[in-house]
Amino acid sequence: MVHQHEAELNVHEGHGEHHGHVDGKFYFKTWLWLLIITAVEVGLVAANPPRNLLIVALLVLTVLKAGIIVANFMHVRFERLNMLYVVITPFILVLVLFVGLVSDFARALGLR
Repeated sequence: MVHQHEAELNVHEGHGEHHGHVDGKFYFKTWLWLLIITAVEVGLVAANPPRNLLIVALLVLTVLKAGIIVANFMHVRFERLNMLYVVITPFILVLVLFVGLVSDFARALGLR
């Protein structure tokens, strides 16, 4: 029982050390990446590519931005790998279901 408590203390101490390295430069880099991705999104819309390509590209870029926000501002990047699996697995399943259902809805509505 004592060993488990010591292990928990070590995990918490290690977790806190990672948070100590976050500074203004880290947040500026995160903001810069989000700004760059947003500029790419605006540029894509302005370029007026085929609608399907635009939708896929915007969805991919949005998921990328969401990942950056979750990893950096919610501090998920400091979590253990198991925690990431808990978050990522349902997201992948929802994405697969969405892709599968969109084609069925489009066919049922006569859009395809």
